[in-house]
Amino acid sequence: MESWSSEIIQTIDSKLENEKDRELRFFRIEEFKRNIGRVDQFSTTCPLCQKEQINIKEAVDSIDEAVGVPGRTRRNYDRLISRLSKHMQKEHGFYPPFHFSYQHALYGLVAGFLVGFALMKLVPAYGFELMATAVSIGLIITYITGSIKDKQIRHEKRIM
Repeated sequence: MESWSSEIIQTIDSKLENEKDRELRFFRIEEFKRNIGRVDQFSTTCPLCQKEQINIKEAVDSIDEAVGVPGRTRRNYDRLISRLSKHMQKEHGFYPPFHFSYQHALYGLVAGFLVGFALMKLVPAYGFELMATAVSIGLIITYITGSIKDKQIRHEKRIM
């Protein structure tokens, strides 16, 4: 007997076989399929994943309408995809590519700006140079730490 996720993915493929590749990418169908597999994997231990199986089944029944016709069905499909992505990120540790690189770089930019501003006020003769140096160093260091964490996530195959 096939697993629940395999049946759902086959249903999606059969309903969307005539759709353009561009539309499939726009509506994040591949991400939806991956999340269906993860929901199936975690549904034995996660009660929210068990509840989402029902919503996924309903969305798959009308996925051709959601992709083809704007309206309530498409809005519900978009909400389901977003809800699944947030749940997988918060509860099960799956992240989008480069999530930590960007997040850490933002923190480094802010921290570098604050340190640079403080140095600029302490040593006004070299104000701009100290500000630029602090921002650059903060950005580079935190981007590297974020990249290391992203590499670890990729190695553990927890990319969304």
